[in-house]
Amino acid sequence: MCRDAQNGECVGQLKDGDYAITSVDVNRQGTRALTSSMDNTLRVWDIGTRKSLNDAKPLLSINAGPINAWKSRFVSRKGAGDDVPADLIASSTDSGTVKLWSLEDGSMIRELNTSRPNFMYALAVSPDGTKIACAGVGSHVYVFDTEAGMLLCTFSGHSDNVRSVSFSADSSLLVTASDDKQIQLHDVRHGSPVTTLLGHHGWVLTAEMHPSGAYIASGSVDTKVKIWDMAQRACVETHSQHSQAVWSVAWQRSSDDVPITRPMLASVGEDCSVHLYDPLLA
Repeated sequence: MCRDAQNGECVGQLKDGDYAITSVDVNRQGTRALTSSMDNTLRVWDIGTRKSLNDAKPLLSINAGPINAWKSRFVSRKGAGDDVPADLIASSTDSGTVKLWSLEDGSMIRELNTSRPNFMYALAVSPDGTKIACAGVGSHVYVFDTEAGMLLCTFSGHSDNVRSVSFSADSSLLVTASDDKQIQLHDVRHGSPVTTLLGHHGWVLTAEMHPSGAYIASGSVDTKVKIWDMAQRACVETHSQHSQAVWSVAWQRSSDDVPITRPMLASVGEDCSVHLYDPLLA
C-alpha cells in the first residue's frame, strides 16, 4: 500500500501474488519501490507517476530462490566498476550470504559470504552505495565493500540476535538493534564500537539514525518508540501509541527532487497500525 506522506491518504496498492511481503524499499529518487515476498520473488515497481498504481505490474521480477529474498535493498553508486554495475539490488538469505542482482536485467552479479550459515534478516546499504551491512541469527554484524565484495569488518558487541542494521547519512556509522535489548553504534571506517544505548525493556527490533546524525529512533517489543540524543547518549523522547511490538521505525527521507528540512518519524507495529510523529527535537 502506498500512502501520501503529507496527508496519509492511500494512493494505491501494489499486488502481484498472494504471499506475504517481507520487505519494502524505495529508491532515493522516490520513483521505484522494491518488494521481497515469501514466494521468493524480488519485484521492482514504478511509483513515480502515481498513475493506476492499483493496476500496476512489476517492471522487473527476480526469482531469487528459496529464502533468498527475505530482506532487499536498492544499491546505487555514483560510479561503476568493471565487474559491478552502478545500480543493483541486494537481498539477504537464510544461509549467511547477501546476493547482488542487476537492476537492469535481474541477473545475479555477486554473492557476499559471511562464512556463517545463519539467517540474515537484517540488511542495509550505505547511502553512498559503497558498503553493505547484514546481520541476523547470532550476535555478529558484517560489513562488506560493495565493489570488491570483500568483508571490511565484523562487529561482535551484541550478545543475542541482531534485528536491525542502519547506516548514518554520511555512511560512516552503523546503528544496530538486538534481542539483547541494546542499541549499538559502530564506526565502520575504523571497525570500532562507539557507544551502547540502554533503556528498552524487551527485544529491540528496529533502530534508525536521523538524517542529521544527531538522533536515533528505535522500536521494541516493549511497545515503545524511543528517540535518543547522540550528544547526550540518552533517551529524550518515549512514545507509547502502540499496543504491541514495534517492528519498524523510519525517518522521512529527502528525495533528489524534494528536500526535507524537518523529517517526520513513522513507526509500524504488530497492532497493525502506523503512527507518524513530529518529534520535539532541537
